[in-house]
Amino acid sequence: MKTIRIPARSMYYGTPVALVCMQNSDGSDNLTPMSSSWSIRDFLVLGLGSASQAMENLRHRPRLTVNLPSAEMWESIERIAAFTGRNPVPDYKAAQFSYCRDKFEVAGLTRLTSTEGGPSRVAECPIQIEAVVNTMTDVSDDPEGFSVIIAKAIVLHAAVGIINETSSQINPAKWDPLVFSYGTYHGLGPELGRMARSVRS
Repeated sequence: MKTIRIPARSMYYGTPVALVCMQNSDGSDNLTPMSSSWSIRDFLVLGLGSASQAMENLRHRPRLTVNLPSAEMWESIERIAAFTGRNPVPDYKAAQFSYCRDKFEVAGLTRLTSTEGGPSRVAECPIQIEAVVNTMTDVSDDPEGFSVIIAKAIVLHAAVGIINETSSQINPAKWDPLVFSYGTYHGLGPELGRMARSVRS
């Protein structure tokens, strides 16, 4: 296979979109879309801008909900992609971002009360994870650094329609996550195969 070198600044090679909700200092919700996340067992690893309102909130109030939208929800995510909960908007963001206090409203999404006392869940998302921050690590990177957050999942909520009828597990054939890849939104194609070994639980 022949290859060429390309800039590696933004390697969004295909990861699920998440809507992360945190609480502002006045108790209101701050909802932020992100595509830098992965999970291992019952931990989530998230990447957020260090100077973002999301990080400001998590440093003081470490509870969060991580809501996973289905592919059909991409337009709701795109409606809030150019908004920030930071007021005033930082200079380096001002050319592309505007302040928005209520991103739920702009996205046309519904708040759902958390069962564990944290910020709201997104009712339309088929998977909703209530979590608490375990560790945060800041990484320097101009013009805004980023932070790597490891959060412990407290409870996982899943829509009945994506649950396997014979178990309490999510059926991957019924779950179509929204994937962000190099500036574009995608769903999943048909199943290609299954891993032979069992996933560690």
